[in-house]
Amino acid sequence: MRCGHTDSTRRYECAHLICTYLISQNLKHAIVTSRDIARFHHLSRKSSQSISAMLNFLYSNRIREPRFGFYIRGTAPFRKCEYPHHYTIELINEARGLL
Repeated sequence: MRCGHTDSTRRYECAHLICTYLISQNLKHAIVTSRDIARFHHLSRKSSQSISAMLNFLYSNRIREPRFGFYIRGTAPFRKCEYPHHYTIELINEARGLL
């Protein structure tokens, strides 16, 4: 599966991957990396980069819409670099019905 940051259909595919990850782990919220999500789904590193791009898009544009099934409460840089690698994601209650 490929998720891109320019196509809205692919954004929903990425959102589905993220919601599936949270629900499968029985989590309402989690601090995760895009790599954690890609590994869970046995996806490539390139998919991890696409998931990260989508998460960055949602966070930087402050998008909090139920149609994605989750929202990003915050990010944390990995080590001393400023690029956010850890995302604090919270599942929206309606997301369980989306899967």
